[in-house]
Amino acid sequence: MSELAVGRGRRIGLRIDRADLLRSLAMFLAFAVTLGGLHTVLAGASWWLFCMLLVIVALGSGLAVRALISSGHTAARPALARVVSPLVSAIALAVTIVVTFAADTALFGFIPTAETVVRFQKLLRDAGYSITWQDVPADADQPILCLLGIGVGALLLFAEIVAFSLRLPALVGLPLAAVFLVPGMTPQGDTDGLFFTGSALAYLGLLMVGRPRQLVPSIAIAVAAVLGGLVLPSALPSTDITATSDSLGPSVSTGVNPMIRLGDDLRRNDKHVALSYSTVSGAPEYLRLVVVSDFFSNNWGPNQPSLNPDNRPVDLPKPPGLAVGVTTEREVSYIHVANLLSPWLPVPYPASSITGLTGSWQYVPDSLTVASNLSLARGENYTVSSVVLTPTPEQLLASGSSVPSGFGDFLSLPPDTPELIARTAEEVTAGESSNYEKALALQEYLRSTPFQYSETAPVSDGYDGTGVEVVAKFLQTHRGYCIHFASAMAVMARELGIPSRMIVGFQPGSPTNNVDNTRRMFEVTTQDLHTWPELYFSGIGWVRFEPTPSRGSVPDYANQTVPGVPVIQDPGAGAPGTPSAGRNGESGPQLDAGPTVARWLTSGDWSSWLAITGTGVVLVALIFLPAGVRTLRRRRRVAALRSGRGTAASAWRELLESSEDVGVRVSPTLTPREAVARLQRVRGMNPAGQVALERIGEAVEREGYGRPATAKVGVGLAIAKDLTTVLTCFRAGIDNSANLRATLLPPSLVSRALRLAGRPT
Repeated sequence: MSELAVGRGRRIGLRIDRADLLRSLAMFLAFAVTLGGLHTVLAGASWWLFCMLLVIVALGSGLAVRALISSGHTAARPALARVVSPLVSAIALAVTIVVTFAADTALFGFIPTAETVVRFQKLLRDAGYSITWQDVPADADQPILCLLGIGVGALLLFAEIVAFSLRLPALVGLPLAAVFLVPGMTPQGDTDGLFFTGSALAYLGLLMVGRPRQLVPSIAIAVAAVLGGLVLPSALPSTDITATSDSLGPSVSTGVNPMIRLGDDLRRNDKHVALSYSTVSGAPEYLRLVVVSDFFSNNWGPNQPSLNPDNRPVDLPKPPGLAVGVTTEREVSYIHVANLLSPWLPVPYPASSITGLTGSWQYVPDSLTVASNLSLARGENYTVSSVVLTPTPEQLLASGSSVPSGFGDFLSLPPDTPELIARTAEEVTAGESSNYEKALALQEYLRSTPFQYSETAPVSDGYDGTGVEVVAKFLQTHRGYCIHFASAMAVMARELGIPSRMIVGFQPGSPTNNVDNTRRMFEVTTQDLHTWPELYFSGIGWVRFEPTPSRGSVPDYANQTVPGVPVIQDPGAGAPGTPSAGRNGESGPQLDAGPTVARWLTSGDWSSWLAITGTGVVLVALIFLPAGVRTLRRRRRVAALRSGRGTAASAWRELLESSEDVGVRVSPTLTPREAVARLQRVRGMNPAGQVALERIGEAVEREGYGRPATAKVGVGLAIAKDLTTVLTCFRAGIDNSANLRATLLPPSLVSRALRLAGRPT
């Protein structure tokens, strides 16, 4: 450092290197844009602001440390700054994360204690729960934010080390690529090409800082990064149903919210076994997975349940609203789950006891569904004791139209619910007095002309999905599948003052020729996933209806062909439909691949993991490709010399390329003698190396200016030995970081590529 520079540093206190500052700003911009690309999987902006705080803390503390060391008496030892700056950044990041999430447990608010460790263990565990139960884009709650902060902090430390300690800014692309892989690996998450392009441009700027001669290779790297980022997500393993070699059969999943992609699954043709079961009575039964009762969003689904470890399903409570006089029949079911990846357990309603489970399962008191934060249904074999509700038409009629208190959540609808829904419900049920008769009218209206079951019409007409607007559109087009029929009946029931909710589960399936201890077995496949409404009646409780034509079976109390059931003569504009007890033999529903990261990561499909591993191997191979090419080129030249096939000219070319790799460039206008004199003065050249250089130079002159001579093995061996000696001296004259740079991205290889492309270097 010059005296003037030192003087200035003492006056201002800190001497910030311009290239260091520009590189830090480029990294800040690259991380800002790259992390912004996570908006497809995380909702809101608070998580991004927190991440940017971490970026500022990491890069700012490292920059300050390097400037401070460069301004003091240790400026002659830059290696100290390379070691200290990442350590200070790590401490600063750790303090920031502790203060944000566990200040009340830390000494002086930032020094971790044993209680702090326990707090973070709980946060990370809860982050797993939150990821498991949230759809995409997920709400970045405190546990997810903590996990995100730790992950981003680790990536920032890696970037700090490779960019400033190792002086290899090109490797900063690895953590940036890791961030952009997240949406592509997440079901329902998409990589935003605009954000990725911005990140690639910032990465290009990072490569260009202090290296204006590397414009062409930097642009090439940036272009490759953009193309890779846009193409790689499509090449990642699919999150749909995938076949595995597991003894339990193909891996299938309901996901946390089976409604999310039910329409896509309905339109598939293949099917896989989800489970099999038998019953003591020999009768088939519906199996429930989740209950959906919140109709206020455009993406209906179950809420994350609050699971109490004490609510073990060995003893479930009595179903709500069931009076003593309602006829019930006891049933025992033996359920064998295949490779079904679901945090919800398939069970009949209402179950009274479940035994034989091996995982950690709890029941949800309000819905009597069974779920787990830690286990999947895969491979479970359990026994369910339940009751079959068989209310009579007389009992349902006697329930009248009264609704007990406490059912407001099952009657509420968004304030912007289209008026068409209420008007249609009133027209369909005109003249009916009891809630039971109104429910029958709604069911028969939806099962009658002009309604048609269609899996493709909602897609082509743009109303595939859930929400009150979708319901209104369905009532106009009269075409849809089970979600549309069930949601239409549930919403119209609420408009009429009848508590309702939707169930996602399995139809009874098909009988097989197999037996289970003399009991007939039923097989339930991915085509049996189904949605139906449940309506509440005072003194009886929740009762299933089936408004979807050609799907499921209509229960006796809702079947107008059964004596005693009121006959609805004119349900709206259509005539009464004929209830169907059969199931659709055509393309049936298939299981949703699931909307969460946890579903995919626990899919049991090792081909997904192999694909990720393969992608990682390819990325690593690309990083080390230049080093491999350069090493192979050097070894071939040395091997040719040792075999007598090489020439002094090839040894000279290797000598010049190796010197360029370590930062010593020899002008092509110099003669061999002048070039030798130049190279003998480089750092690290010892007497043995200087003598070896002279011998190589003399061999080049003899070969270039003397008589043509046949190559000799002995001569080649001597040149090869001298060449190895000189190359060792070259490497000894540079530090470890420069050595690593020369190995991973050899400048001579870049120069050669540019020459081949006809571009000046």
